[in-house]
Amino acid sequence: MTNSRVLVLGDGIVAREMARELAGSGLLVTSFAADEPLFVWKGDGLHAVRELMQTVEVRTFDTVVLAFASERETVREIVREVERRMAPDALLLIAALGLSVTEAASWCALPERVAGFGYVPPLAGVACLEAAQGLQTSAETAERAGRFLQAGLGREAVWVKDSAGLVMPRVVAMVINEAAYALMEGIATEADLDTAMRLGTNYPHGPLEWADQIGVEQVVAVLQGVFAEQGDDRYRPAPLLQRMAKAGRRFYPIQGEAADDADARGGHY
Repeated sequence: MTNSRVLVLGDGIVAREMARELAGSGLLVTSFAADEPLFVWKGDGLHAVRELMQTVEVRTFDTVVLAFASERETVREIVREVERRMAPDALLLIAALGLSVTEAASWCALPERVAGFGYVPPLAGVACLEAAQGLQTSAETAERAGRFLQAGLGREAVWVKDSAGLVMPRVVAMVINEAAYALMEGIATEADLDTAMRLGTNYPHGPLEWADQIGVEQVVAVLQGVFAEQGDDRYRPAPLLQRMAKAGRRFYPIQGEAADDADARGGHY
């Protein structure tokens, strides 16, 4: 396992944390993890990924991990581009946050080699990861993915039913979404909402603080994925979250940075 070569591609915190943890376990990791989602890049993010593929020998990796928070169409093109370059016996692990494993596998030439995973950042506080099989996932792939997650990340993999957002990411995204609606309606300030939820429910973070840690764009990706799958309006991302994701904004300034006003973050209305 320590000689296994792993390629991690993605945008946002999940890709960065996966690359760091896998490298720390002794695996030979090559990673290209952008700090922000492709859709807020200046220029064509998809084109940049395609150019990257020209410089990376994807066929030489035993496992490829993809964790993108971009729009479904962009992720589809990336999955197709990467998977067709992989060795036939390589494992493809996809963050099943904004889409199901079954949907991601349907874009692949060898759908049986695709499995999914998910968790709520930060990874340091996660005791186990969620894993999921698509309808096309082979038993061998599922077993291999479970071993990889446990050995590479030092955490147990709990298998859940395949769906966009899986379990905890979906639930946490829904809590954040409701808090964003409450903020828009002027029910309370960011700090008061977070304090009420943290002390009242004993959550490790207030929902808006949690959104900043996860990445607002990742929260929106989960909600959009569940909404597209279920068609239920309760999963529709709050307009405030959608604007903030597109602008690459946070609810709170990074420590040491000057605070933006509400309108600069997208406005509370």
